[in-house]
Amino acid sequence: MINYRRLGLAELKEVARMNAVSFADYPLCDEIRNEFIDEDGFVDFMTEVFHVYIGAYYKKSLVFVGEEENQIKSFAILDRPYSKGTGLFDYFRAGAFKLFRTVSITKVYKFLKILNEGHEPSKDHKKRSWFLESLAVDNSCRGQQLGSKMLKDCIIPYIKEQSKGNKSESFVTFTNNEINRKFYTKNGFTEFDYTTIERNGKTMGNWSFKMSVSPA
Repeated sequence: MINYRRLGLAELKEVARMNAVSFADYPLCDEIRNEFIDEDGFVDFMTEVFHVYIGAYYKKSLVFVGEEENQIKSFAILDRPYSKGTGLFDYFRAGAFKLFRTVSITKVYKFLKILNEGHEPSKDHKKRSWFLESLAVDNSCRGQQLGSKMLKDCIIPYIKEQSKGNKSESFVTFTNNEINRKFYTKNGFTEFDYTTIERNGKTMGNWSFKMSVSPA
């Protein structure tokens, strides 16, 4: 049985590694991948990237993990409606400068900029909506529906509990991955925008989704 709880600060490096492995084959990582001659070095660096990324959100957002037998299996970052956004300054304050020892400043800046660009189509919705910034599952647990379970047993119930009155809550997210596009549609989201992000002659898809969450 999966137990859901808030992430402890001491566990940040552990979930950063899990995210690095889970997202290593995503298009947004292509900007940096060619800097490394082997996969292990790339994943080690991406662990540092996600350590900075999660650290930037840790104080401002709700960071949840799904745990089974003392092993973290899933992870999510959820932003409250009208919360102050996280931007490049927050990444650098969380330690992005240390990444420059391994990869050029330009490459790191471009990667962090892509993370921000993905939010643009949902920017207006995000101001008044709950926003799923990130959702990841341990690679060894793929196919076990842990991402769907985290949405249905942790994130959506939390939004329901926090809702006020009888008004439904807006819930928004986005992805740059075609597989995740199908995942969110399967889990009750409606696609409301599709744009592309251009990098080095390559085109990356950027899909935005929303759903209405009824109060508890």
